[in-house]
Amino acid sequence: MRNHAKRKTLLFFSMFIILTLACDITINLTPDSGVPAAAETPVPIEPITTTPEVFISLTQAIPATAIPTEVGTVMVTVDPLTINLPPALAEGVRGLQVPPASGQDLPYWELTPGHTILELEDYVLQEKFHKPQIYVYPATAYAEIFPGAFESMHRLRNVMNDPGMATSADQLPAVPFFNAAQIFASNFRTISFQNGGGVRFLTEYAQYFATVNNYDLIYHFQGFTDDGEYYIIAILPITAPLLAEISDFEAVVPVGGIAIPDINDPNVDFQSYYASVTDLLNATPPEAFTPSLSQLDALIQSMRVNP
Repeated sequence: MRNHAKRKTLLFFSMFIILTLACDITINLTPDSGVPAAAETPVPIEPITTTPEVFISLTQAIPATAIPTEVGTVMVTVDPLTINLPPALAEGVRGLQVPPASGQDLPYWELTPGHTILELEDYVLQEKFHKPQIYVYPATAYAEIFPGAFESMHRLRNVMNDPGMATSADQLPAVPFFNAAQIFASNFRTISFQNGGGVRFLTEYAQYFATVNNYDLIYHFQGFTDDGEYYIIAILPITAPLLAEISDFEAVVPVGGIAIPDINDPNVDFQSYYASVTDLLNATPPEAFTPSLSQLDALIQSMRVNP
């Protein structure tokens, strides 16, 4: 349990720092009849100047737009990213503009040429380890300042050029700013969006041999715009019916799920465990997940990144 807590703390720390921002805009898809409560603002490690948060409804004229589009969705733009958001998936978005940060004295998870984060607010799954977020980076500039980003983009290009290649976790693109590794990868698929494409798969990050569970599981997408100018990362929590709900080794696994290995067994085989969970998730119907794979695929397919 101590290792588990350490893994959570370190990964949260890396995600927390990357959210240092210069502009923060919230879009509520369901207007509130009362006075909006202040949105949570990440506390930066060092004092910086930030602009006030702006709360907006569908009818207000604001820098980020939210206008009705096809039935059942709302078109939301947080420059340069536009998505069609189903209200059943999330009730709003929060846009963050992160300023450039570079230098040898910075930890790698802080390095950025400046990027955009679109966070889904009141997401259908609450109290999961990861926040539902989509990141948009200028691809070349990010690769130039951070070798980890270059490596992930290189893997992404390899997989996109040959979708039939082996797709083990160590061959797939990873989140560059996480200080943890993917422990497995399932439900791999190439997927296009309005002006680009990439790959999606289900995965979990850890710094040790961890259980596969619904608290940590994510739908992970990475892609490029058609012109190669932008690099997109989506991290969206998802749950599966046959996984334990929590990450503890003593957690209850539903009937039909894969038993969690005994961490105290000196001969424990975690690779076989991960392979079995991968097969189980690959065989799970797309609509059995929450949100369904088709819902999240549709969200990704709706994306457009404007120069």
